[in-house]
Amino acid sequence: MNYMKYYSYFAFKKVVDELRKKIVSCRINNVTVINSHDFLCTLSMIKDEKLLISLNHQHPFLSLLTVKKNEPTIVGALNEALRKYLKDAYIFDIELINNDRIVHFIMQKANDYYEKIKMHLYLECIPQRANLIFCDEDNKIIHALHYAPITSPRPILNGLTYEAPNKASLDKVDEDVSLIDIKKQAEIYYQDALLVHKKEKYAPLYRFMKVRIKSLNKKIDILTKEIKDAESHLKDVDHGNYLLAFQDDEESLNNYLKENNITLNPDLSLVNNANQLFKKYKKSKRTIEMANIEILKAQKESEYLAYLLSSSQFMNDDELLALFDELMPKKNSKKKIIPIKYGVIHYKGIDILYGKNASSNNELTFKVANKDDYYLHVKDYHGAHVIIRNANPSNEVKLLAAEICLLLSNKQAGEVMISPMKNVKKGHALGEAILLNYSLIILNNIREETYSLLKS
Repeated sequence: MNYMKYYSYFAFKKVVDELRKKIVSCRINNVTVINSHDFLCTLSMIKDEKLLISLNHQHPFLSLLTVKKNEPTIVGALNEALRKYLKDAYIFDIELINNDRIVHFIMQKANDYYEKIKMHLYLECIPQRANLIFCDEDNKIIHALHYAPITSPRPILNGLTYEAPNKASLDKVDEDVSLIDIKKQAEIYYQDALLVHKKEKYAPLYRFMKVRIKSLNKKIDILTKEIKDAESHLKDVDHGNYLLAFQDDEESLNNYLKENNITLNPDLSLVNNANQLFKKYKKSKRTIEMANIEILKAQKESEYLAYLLSSSQFMNDDELLALFDELMPKKNSKKKIIPIKYGVIHYKGIDILYGKNASSNNELTFKVANKDDYYLHVKDYHGAHVIIRNANPSNEVKLLAAEICLLLSNKQAGEVMISPMKNVKKGHALGEAILLNYSLIILNNIREETYSLLKS
């Protein structure tokens, strides 16, 4: 996405002129922190729009935009500061200062003693140097998002008088940019900001899944090495039998020991040496059997977590909370958990349904799907169950459903099984499906429009 117009002083001037017309004399009813650098202000006299302020260091900007759903705020230092200084503040005026991309809000707010005091908010929307600074009525700094020490060319510390930064180099030519274009780009940016919101709010969940996958893969490597070491002792049963067979033929015994590089324990008899080899063989065989079982379990869990990690980007807050409860139940709050539901994509009059975890896969395939629907799943891998609600879907719809399968399984290429629901039987584990018959769709890449469709 090209955000270059946000860098323009003239684009900022148009936005600020619009804000002056629309939100001056409004009160900031609420503030929602979307992520570490983006937040929304709900305004008293504007019901359909909210003010988005982005302090993204690459393209800081602000714009009014339509927000249909309120997202929960992210708690932390930024949330506390904004609620302390912005919530319930009355906006007297807005201006650009220093002929630069510095937006100055002049506000009034009641202090702890219910006295109405004047305040200043400076939004320094300068790329690579974005900042938010609150000042009191005497223009003394009382809070800043980014501070600078007294030794810096422009110190930013509480108690110092606010001074605008040196003017940035600006294009002298006005750009052909409309408020509609700016708002449209802001709305696209906001959708990306919500993904960052999820990552920051549910950072412990994402960190748990990534660390667990890494731990499981390390476990698989260790077990694979143990199997390789154990396999070197599988011939010990033959060696033990040969020792017993040659116990009366010293010359043949010595030749066999030399040829197979076997060293006997001189403190043990030949029979006891053979028994030691039999024990090593049995232990190695058990090790291989148990290691293979543990590798299979670790692979299944790793694949399932990779699937959850991929599908989580398409979950809402309630579903992420349910995923938190599924994976980390002891660390979750006592808030009532809403089960994760399957997703639905409407494409050319046909519904394509997809599961987001084991329980939603199970519900979708064995409770929702009809016998005339089509079932899809990535071959030999944990992933989403995808259902096409149509008895005779076109190749185009099948291709789209197969791509969704791969995307939700965190794959860019692979084989996807497709079969009518009448060939799908329920397995023993939650969400496990057994296909009696199926065809394969082989994909080497995924179209960008499929990802956009799933994301939207």
